[in-house]
Amino acid sequence: LFSLVSASPVSADRVVNPSRITFDALGRIDNDSLLVKALATDGLVSLTNIPGFKQSKRRLMSNLHTCMLDLGDNIVTAHHFDDGTTRRSFATSTLPEVGAQPIKSLEDIPINSNSESCQSFQGEVSSFRSSVEAATNLFSQKLSTEMRAYLQTPLMSSNVDGVVYDSINEVVAGGEHLEHFHSYQKDNSLGNAGETTIELHTDQGFFIAFTPGLIASSNDPTKQMKLSDGFYVQDRYGTKASVNFSEEDDLVFMIGDGANQYINNNLIDSKGAMPLRATPHALSFPAQIDSSDVRVWYGRMVLPPNNALSHGMGLTHGEVREALLDASTTGKSISLGCSSQDMKAVIHTTRHLSGPSVILNCTADELFCWYRCQPLDDELNTCSDRNLTLECVDSQGQITDPAQHNGAAPACYNSTVPLSSDNGDAWQGDSHHDDTHADYGHGHDHGDDGHHDEHMSTESTSTGSRLFAWSMVVTFTISAILSVIS
Repeated sequence: LFSLVSASPVSADRVVNPSRITFDALGRIDNDSLLVKALATDGLVSLTNIPGFKQSKRRLMSNLHTCMLDLGDNIVTAHHFDDGTTRRSFATSTLPEVGAQPIKSLEDIPINSNSESCQSFQGEVSSFRSSVEAATNLFSQKLSTEMRAYLQTPLMSSNVDGVVYDSINEVVAGGEHLEHFHSYQKDNSLGNAGETTIELHTDQGFFIAFTPGLIASSNDPTKQMKLSDGFYVQDRYGTKASVNFSEEDDLVFMIGDGANQYINNNLIDSKGAMPLRATPHALSFPAQIDSSDVRVWYGRMVLPPNNALSHGMGLTHGEVREALLDASTTGKSISLGCSSQDMKAVIHTTRHLSGPSVILNCTADELFCWYRCQPLDDELNTCSDRNLTLECVDSQGQITDPAQHNGAAPACYNSTVPLSSDNGDAWQGDSHHDDTHADYGHGHDHGDDGHHDEHMSTESTSTGSRLFAWSMVVTFTISAILSVIS
């Protein structure tokens, strides 16, 4: 799985409190904008008072790190960050129509193991994951109900005859859910104080459900846990803020870039729908006074259905993921669309990624923009006659990467006028160009430690000239980054 990463450092300009709703209220309130308002503004919402969850979470998380230490690094996957933080991970998933899968690392426990922490963890994990499953289902059902009237259908088609996904609930139920338990431990002798552990990024999935980080003791599982700080988000105006979680926050739902790829692009503009906001976020794990203290965290990322077609690519989401996994073992090169020129491509594996080039073809009367082929009307076909250039322009009046999912549209552009949304003479777009679908500059990027080059080419055919869309050729040089990062 890959995430979207920006290379900018994190510094909090303000503090935000997440919108909160109780589990019971989410199930009974008919307010048609209960979730959408929060998710369109901040991109995250906290679910509180999940029955029995708080106690189960604390019993589970208090034993996570000690269990990992008992198993050892030959069983538990570990990654070392530049700031001196080591992250250990358990990984698993929940599959559609199959259900929760086992945690492989725990299956590898020696038969004669007498780890009390692992026994306690295993005794609690099934109940914990069941509660997360119930909360995720309730969240998706409510969001589906709230947004149903504003979405054109189907949201996603598939490569299976007769199989489409008409609602958010169907998309969530049809996708694989990746689950990770993370433990972060800081070596205070390494790195710099206040250095960012995980850079600002936007997750690739539709959304992620996660527990706010908790500080636990690596020596004493019975020690009282406390909330961890150091979790940051970037709001739609570009302001970085630390999130003020509280003890009542059981499970937080945060929107990923998948919303831009198969939800926001299906909004019916005339109904005044609010697009869901993919939330850039980062982590800084500060040095602890007690070096035995660790940060423990759980996340469940919802991916699109494997057989659903990725818009404009001619491949299913499952095929894209399979290509990435296959490429990681062969050392080939792969081409994927990056959402922004200032984002770096990253994938969460220790292997090099590659594969065949994926190029979107647009006809001569279309322009590749907003990650799709958009038709050109008569006015847009006369840009050159007016000494203007045909460009993909975002809602701020700026030329944008056409592979972004950001509500951009074709426009006749005056390159001699400064790029500014305040200068109305710089661009002349069509009626489709508005900010209804804008994702505030954060699209579907892919990771860290990579580079990309832009290529544009044309091809002559018997039926006329066809424009080969921009493709971001990504050569992945991968460090040992593991799965979901938050």
